[in-house]
Amino acid sequence: MRRGVEQRLTDAVLMREVQAGESVALGELYARFSPRAFRTALSVCHDRDCAQDAVQDAFVSMWSSRSTYQPARGSVVGWAMTIVRHRAIYLARRRAMAAGREEGPARLSDQPAGDDVPTDIATKLEHEQLARLLTRLPPAQREVIQLGFFDGLTHEQIACRLALAPGTVKGRMRLGLTKLRGELER
Repeated sequence: MRRGVEQRLTDAVLMREVQAGESVALGELYARFSPRAFRTALSVCHDRDCAQDAVQDAFVSMWSSRSTYQPARGSVVGWAMTIVRHRAIYLARRRAMAAGREEGPARLSDQPAGDDVPTDIATKLEHEQLARLLTRLPPAQREVIQLGFFDGLTHEQIACRLALAPGTVKGRMRLGLTKLRGELER
């Protein structure tokens, strides 16, 4: 049963209760630490499900290894967050490896070899063709396409740089891309 505010125990006292086998004390530590534990795990995993699993695994691990906690080595919250972080790293790596095994052969077959001359030539020809087609566009359309696709700017950044309304940038981009698509389909 949860204690009221007037009976709120310190983390160290709760940890001593956990070490004595009081599962209710672990529940109180979970209530205190779980938001921070989730943020810690999410910063490692970058996936909500993985982070939730890491937090759950960490608290199970804290219960099973409760006798290893030593107050002289650090705070309860520091010990708990270390366990959460290690579980998150472990789960994130395991999931990444599993995803890599599933996608591995497909990804390798899609990658050109380092000395893939035919692909290099085709890519160069495509770039030359695109450069020729860009010269056929009106300067205003060519400029926004070059800033967006070659310089990597967003519509808002292009609008700021050219002192235009974002809608104008989007319109010019759309018109230019439509013309390029028409030329490429010929």
